[in-house]
Amino acid sequence: MPDEMTDEERFETLLARFRGTTPIPDFRAVRQEARAPRRWLYAVAAAIVIAIGIGLLVPRPRTLRDGEIMQTNRSRVRVNVPSIGTVDVLPHTTLQLVESSRDHYLLDLRQGSIHAKTTAPPGVFVVNTPKATATDLGCEYTLTVGPSGVGTLHVTAGWVGLRYGFTQSLVPANAHAEMDADGNLSAPVFDDAPFRTTDSLDTILREARRKDAFTLLNLFPRAANGDARARIYDRLNALVPAPPGITRETVRDRWTTGTVDPWWPPVLKASGVTAIKKNRVRGRLSAGPGRLRAGPTHNADEAYAPLSSADGP
Repeated sequence: MPDEMTDEERFETLLARFRGTTPIPDFRAVRQEARAPRRWLYAVAAAIVIAIGIGLLVPRPRTLRDGEIMQTNRSRVRVNVPSIGTVDVLPHTTLQLVESSRDHYLLDLRQGSIHAKTTAPPGVFVVNTPKATATDLGCEYTLTVGPSGVGTLHVTAGWVGLRYGFTQSLVPANAHAEMDADGNLSAPVFDDAPFRTTDSLDTILREARRKDAFTLLNLFPRAANGDARARIYDRLNALVPAPPGITRETVRDRWTTGTVDPWWPPVLKASGVTAIKKNRVRGRLSAGPGRLRAGPTHNADEAYAPLSSADGP
């Protein structure tokens, strides 16, 4: 090495042989990768939302005292009814417990909706509305009432007796009935029927299936006159032939509440409806979908069963 080189220059010359050829990268130009999202935070948030939703949807249990009035807002409330079942009070409903005992539970549904599921004997659980009374026959159902008293009864299991004065509808599972502001009760109609309860008689007769014979038989006491009953007879007879003794002339001209009683067994069979056969709390009391033979509506001993000709008077 030349003598004129300084010690520092000679040292750099010695290290030059170890120098790399690749330039040093500019680390300031390298972008930092984004951190992966914390997915567990989203899972926790979703769980909280679900928990809140369940709290809103699942009814809160509550016990009512005789005479107490309940008004719900945006939430559902479950009423504890020992030995009877459960009653879910839906939002925006006004309900009063009128009377409660082991063999009699009476509610007054003034407005709104309830969903009841009972295991009590027939006639024990009763719900009054402004225009009709619903008597449980061992079932599950939803009852809705509007401000004017207009309402709908929808049965999902068992039977429910709906009555206003001397008019009644016995509604089986998967069927519904309606009540208007004057207390008029529709015939029960199956949920899958090709017509509505408010349709004209012409539409109902034209669209009725064999299954809908149950509705047609319930139309007889609601017919305006003998000619309307004759028309119902013609269509029903085509779907389910009338038993001997029930003629068109009898239905049209000599109608009574028991005229078509022998028609009930074949109609129930054709409609796929299981007959009511309930024992009262003390003894037996019979009734038929076409007529109801029972004591006062609020009698805890009241029970129902389809009445056939074999039952006798």
